[in-house]
Amino acid sequence: MCSVKAVYVMSSQDTLFPSHDPLRTQQTAETNGRMPAGVALLEGEPHNRPLFWHNRLFEFGMFVSMALYYFIGNKNYHIPLLSHLPAPTLLALPFLLIFMVLCWYRLPIAVALLPLTLPYYLLQKNVFSHYDFSLVEIMLWTCLAVAAAQLVVKRRNWPYWLSWSELRDRLGPFALPLLVFVVMAAFSIVIAYAHTTALRAFREEVLGPMLYLLLALACLRSRQDVTRLLVALVGTGFIIAVAGIVQYVFFKHTLVLESDGIRRIHTVYGSANSIALLLDYTLPIAFAWLLAKVQWQQRLFALLLCIPMLGALYLTQSHGAWIAIPIALLFIAAFSLPNRKTLLISGIVLFIVLAIALFAFHTRIFVFFEGHTNGHVSTLTKRIYLWETAWHMIQDRPWFGFGMDNWLCYYSLNNICNAHQFHYWVVSYPPHTGIDTGLREEPTLSHPHNIFLQIWVSMGIFGLLAFIAVLALFGRLLVRVLARVRVLMSAQGEHIRWMALGVGGAMLAALVQGMGDSSFLEQDLVFCFWMLVLTLLLLRWLTGTRWRRRGKTAWTEVDTLEVPTT
Repeated sequence: MCSVKAVYVMSSQDTLFPSHDPLRTQQTAETNGRMPAGVALLEGEPHNRPLFWHNRLFEFGMFVSMALYYFIGNKNYHIPLLSHLPAPTLLALPFLLIFMVLCWYRLPIAVALLPLTLPYYLLQKNVFSHYDFSLVEIMLWTCLAVAAAQLVVKRRNWPYWLSWSELRDRLGPFALPLLVFVVMAAFSIVIAYAHTTALRAFREEVLGPMLYLLLALACLRSRQDVTRLLVALVGTGFIIAVAGIVQYVFFKHTLVLESDGIRRIHTVYGSANSIALLLDYTLPIAFAWLLAKVQWQQRLFALLLCIPMLGALYLTQSHGAWIAIPIALLFIAAFSLPNRKTLLISGIVLFIVLAIALFAFHTRIFVFFEGHTNGHVSTLTKRIYLWETAWHMIQDRPWFGFGMDNWLCYYSLNNICNAHQFHYWVVSYPPHTGIDTGLREEPTLSHPHNIFLQIWVSMGIFGLLAFIAVLALFGRLLVRVLARVRVLMSAQGEHIRWMALGVGGAMLAALVQGMGDSSFLEQDLVFCFWMLVLTLLLLRWLTGTRWRRRGKTAWTEVDTLEVPTT
């Protein structure tokens, strides 16, 4: 072993993915199972322009081949010459094989591009016989199959091999709450009334995201990989935003005129709130990129991503997102200020402005928070009754809940899961004597519209505590990564900083809107949630941030690294 000094530098030739593949020294250290802290930030070989375009071609080829496989024979779309072919059809298989070949040679790229498949989970493709799967599941299981085949062929020489100790180090204290969360979700299948429904929810919302988290921890090794992952996630929000604007401008007549006189976009979803929730996870990342001290080309690119997403956010008419995203943007803007004095002064001024606005416009603000009116009851009032319904259910089964996606079996009298004579919904308040709560008008509300109540009802108190532990660890790690980046004082550190602020702001927005909606246990949103956790775990590893502070010594800009020699 020899001790070397590592100086943090940056190559600025690749404007979209500024950091190229890690050093050969890093790969040697990984192979020997002794990755030193901070090595992943090293920029070794000069930028290779041909390799840059090779990677762009691989990305394009993966995107086109998987899209063609998904659309050919998919009856959920009305695309001439594609969706009307018999499904499943052999004509689509060659494109899946092309994707697998490309994935074999660039597995990290395929893993990082998976966010582009998230919004289409309601429009599933018939893969074999009567088995239908969402696009994200098709791509995920294809990547897992390719990774397994590589592992069988190359064994210990597989470039993404992680020992148990390395995996444990990558997960750190997150390992235990993740394990508890998965175990409680699996146990909920046993106690669920609708076992098939609970099993499907477990596969889509727990097993798949956890497998992706582990695969990405192994495959994504450089800052370029993390940047590609975040760009793909933001790109997903951008695509849905553009689709929503097109729907509103050219197909407005197809939008339902709601009782309060508004038309809300929904694109591939059944609800405008689903678009708003996706924007919670994507728009703050683009905003953090826009405020970062990076090259102007990157900031212009981020601005072009933000504009349609802001337009779509308005068209969703989602009051929850209108509250959540400004809070997240304020969080990012505050931590983007140059010093603490400016932050303190800005915070005081903002507090005064908000206090004046609250005093002057308190009536209008109250009406705004009441939300949309459906019938004679506002959506906010209905949420209060939904929360009370969930609390009554929790009181009866606090330890293990009712099973994943089994809410409707106990909530109301409906045709989806009419399982019991007794249902928990609060149809009048006070009970049996009061006014109608409005819940009778929507008997198929599929969740209690609160992220914590939904998890508690689905998998019990232990699943909820595991989720809360993940959130607490996320916040603690975010602070430590930002502190680590602050002392690096380099261009590399600035890129890491905006990534950390972006995922922190996105998590904050999702939690704020999650107080009144389902921002987690939906297939696209649960993948988004774990992608934010994944990104922070990768940033911790890339920056060499320690899980625990060692004494009172501060980090230095230049670290001493132990690099194995051959």
